[in-house]
Amino acid sequence: MSATNASALRPDANTFLTHVFGRGLQDKTYVVERYRTTIDGAIRQQPGGKGHPLTLSLATVRELRPARNEILICKGEKKPDSGIQYWGDRAAWGHMLERGRFPG
Repeated sequence: MSATNASALRPDANTFLTHVFGRGLQDKTYVVERYRTTIDGAIRQQPGGKGHPLTLSLATVRELRPARNEILICKGEKKPDSGIQYWGDRAAWGHMLERGRFPG
């Protein structure tokens, strides 16, 4: 296991995965969907502002950091193939264990 992976597995590590899709962040506004993982491995969509996804500016999306058990998906509003996905450290960890993607 590399030093990078070892430090990411510490309980006190504050890390998250980022997945850029399509053209990346090339839109001015983004529709943001929030999901939370539960202790039993379920992923549940969280409401954002009265049950609807949030619409945020590019500057705000760049500053987003998911909670430890949160997944954020940001899709371009006018360019839907522009976007980014953030996985919190525990959400990503559970996903890797469940799928047999243990690093190392």
